[in-house]
Amino acid sequence: MDGSQRNLRVLVAVLLTSALVCICLGSRSYSPAQVARLMTGAGDETQRMILLGFRLPRVLLAGLVGVGLGVSGLLMQCSLRNDLADPGMMGVSAGSSLGIMAAFVLGGVMSPWTLPAISMLCAMATVLLVCLLAHEEPAPSPTRLLLTGVAVSAAISAATLVVSLQVDRRAYAQAVAWAAGSFAKSDWNYVTALAIFLGLALPALWSLHAIMDVLRLRDDAATALGVSVPFWRMSVLLAGVGTGAASMSVVGSMAFVGLLAPHIGRRLAGPSHSRALPASALVGSTVVVVADTLGRTVFQPVEVPAGVIASALGGCYFLCLLMTSRG
Repeated sequence: MDGSQRNLRVLVAVLLTSALVCICLGSRSYSPAQVARLMTGAGDETQRMILLGFRLPRVLLAGLVGVGLGVSGLLMQCSLRNDLADPGMMGVSAGSSLGIMAAFVLGGVMSPWTLPAISMLCAMATVLLVCLLAHEEPAPSPTRLLLTGVAVSAAISAATLVVSLQVDRRAYAQAVAWAAGSFAKSDWNYVTALAIFLGLALPALWSLHAIMDVLRLRDDAATALGVSVPFWRMSVLLAGVGTGAASMSVVGSMAFVGLLAPHIGRRLAGPSHSRALPASALVGSTVVVVADTLGRTVFQPVEVPAGVIASALGGCYFLCLLMTSRG
């Protein structure tokens, strides 16, 4: 067994252990033995409802969102050949936030599926706008796409601030909590929908690992190997955007995880995407699960959105990495 395989197994063990600990922790804590009894139908009915109706779907949804964001970030960094790329740089976060803020301004009935649907539609519309503005023949370069995405994100963020001035205080608080990446509204419907999406998408994305390895090369080298660089770059980019948009549609903006997870995943599993993909998914899942649990337990009775905690953890990681490299 080589080092990358061993590290993947360690990541699986860390994720499972973290998930179990996070299920046990909360305003009402349980031991692993109590969790096992409650999940088998024994014990107090109220405690079982808290565990199965609230805490378990929340931890599972956090894990699934982390998987999607980790994979999304890796796909985008590969297609754009930029290790600082994440879903937010293509306007996914900005478009989602503008759509949600506009929805609160317009009012109406907000069903559990309304906000995710608006979020994903606005995110994909923003990415389409970026691609149209960056268009050039035969295909836009990674740098052109990235700069256009940053410019569009900045413009949409400004528009979001203008729209937010029209929202009443209560709706504004809800919109800000969503935009910060909150799992407070987690339920089994979201878990099921995202699990089905990722269950269908991840095998298809993993099958592209050889193409992704080639895309990391220079364009002329990739073309010499028989790869249609413009087609596959755009395909991988859109796959990353779609995965990120689907993941953030149910909880809000957590794009920073898409930057952090691939960095750690590649350091542990190596540059080959056949292993970097699962490693990024596992790291992203662990980060989001831990971030959500810290946010709902450490600062009680106040709940801090997981997106805020994840950004803080990621910032600390990159600062430590910078200080280490300088040393």
